[in-house]
Amino acid sequence: MIENIDINEIMGRLAERIKASVSPYHTTEYALNELKESGFKELAFDEEWKLESGGRYVARLYGSSLAAFTIGEGWNGTGFRLAAAHTDFPCIKLKPSSQIIENNYVKCNVDVYGGAILNTWLDRPLSAAGRVVLESDSAIKPVTRLVNLARPLFIIPNLAIHMNRDVNKGVELNRQKDMLPLMCTVPEDNNGNIILSLIASELETCTDKILGYDLCLYPVEEPLLLGADNSLFSAGRLDNLTSVQACISAIISGMCNDSLDIVMLYDSEEVGSSTKQGAGSVITRSVIERIYENMGLDREMFWCGLAASEGLSVDVAHAIHPNCPEKSDITNKIYMNKGFAIKTAINERYASDLEVLGSLIQICSKEGIPFQRYVNRSDIAGGSTLGAVAVVNLPIKMLDIGVPVLAMHSSRETMGVYDQYYLEKAVQSFFLSE
Repeated sequence: MIENIDINEIMGRLAERIKASVSPYHTTEYALNELKESGFKELAFDEEWKLESGGRYVARLYGSSLAAFTIGEGWNGTGFRLAAAHTDFPCIKLKPSSQIIENNYVKCNVDVYGGAILNTWLDRPLSAAGRVVLESDSAIKPVTRLVNLARPLFIIPNLAIHMNRDVNKGVELNRQKDMLPLMCTVPEDNNGNIILSLIASELETCTDKILGYDLCLYPVEEPLLLGADNSLFSAGRLDNLTSVQACISAIISGMCNDSLDIVMLYDSEEVGSSTKQGAGSVITRSVIERIYENMGLDREMFWCGLAASEGLSVDVAHAIHPNCPEKSDITNKIYMNKGFAIKTAINERYASDLEVLGSLIQICSKEGIPFQRYVNRSDIAGGSTLGAVAVVNLPIKMLDIGVPVLAMHSSRETMGVYDQYYLEKAVQSFFLSE
């Protein structure tokens, strides 16, 4: 174990990120501001780029994705290093025209985004955040604004055990019926859409200016240290803000003279990545091609560079469960606070390049960074993540890594505090190693 780790500082940074990153749009905004404060120059994706050796740059992509990169003074196009994470999380989203008035209640019509564990969203105070499109003077250029309602507004109530005696035997929740959030009782002066009124008030506009929204519900409980020795950390959205923090911290920490280092933060991972802002698009290739062209390197050098490059797909892993250890592989178990996880899969649902594996193990051994190997049980398919998707359009050597967590895709997950440091140190060392 590496000595002299300031866990309070590391987990404090993570807690602040989690509290601010209440939607993919807010995750990207927080990271963008962090990078700009660290000296990164902001680029517009729809404007001409003018890049220089030694430069540090960041570009927001479609609101909820982001690219950040540093160009070493001595970089000549011979490959690059990439670390990628995702900005989205399983949640509940408001539908358009969402207001329902029934039995003196005001409820909201919603849908479930990603593979959420539904019962963990019950009986929790929830708020809403995301992006809103407003009417503007130009019909083809509406105004977009971020909004965070930032106070308890909703709750999805359980049915009392007296009305469902079998509740402790397991109950299947219907997404259309059982997951509708309660917002309030019907006000006496009700004469409009309460959600739109709340948004309009927050943005200091009027409801008829609101053209549309993309709003996530999120639990308002804050992150906290947990356990007799404060060795655990409990919060929402550990999947995948732990990885976002590791990537951003690494790219800020410095650059090698002869390397191009890139961080990509993608949206849409929880629904398959097949969007313009997801890892399955050509967005990363577009960013890298523009870098090569700006630096006077031709297309042949670009393709040679791809073949020489390595990447890390950074996303959480399953820690061994304290009450269900049999769900883990019999020889590849990962424990919290014993090191970050290197994830591989025979079915390639995790990016599993052997050369990157070898490189990372050597880097960690040199730097004294604890790591563990993770694979799924042979009879449990497990999930997938962005690495295996990204390499379809960006054929580079890629490996999946991440912190071990419990209750992945719950509205609140648990991790070991030391593993965040190990992950951040690993991604930083991946960028800075010669």
